[in-house]
Amino acid sequence: MEVNEPIDDQIAQYAGELYQLEDRPNAIVEVKVSGDDGETWVRREIDLGGDIDTSGLKEGEIFQVNGEKYKVIPGDFGLIIEPLNKSGKIISKRK
Repeated sequence: MEVNEPIDDQIAQYAGELYQLEDRPNAIVEVKVSGDDGETWVRREIDLGGDIDTSGLKEGEIFQVNGEKYKVIPGDFGLIIEPLNKSGKIISKRK
């Protein structure tokens, strides 16, 4: 196993036998996405089964799922999502 090898390519060794790690299932969902702070919206399919970086969302976009809105922002280790309140401001739980 190499350092920085993608998880899909890694092999787990357990009790002397090799087991291939299963691929993560895709969680493709259709959501409303806005790139202009909620002025206009489009429907788009995104993958919420893994990292936000690979979901199809971009920094600064707002998306709505199940009636709740979230904004994609940069985090310490890639993109993260933060919930928005009714007025469109980020509800931050970080201090």
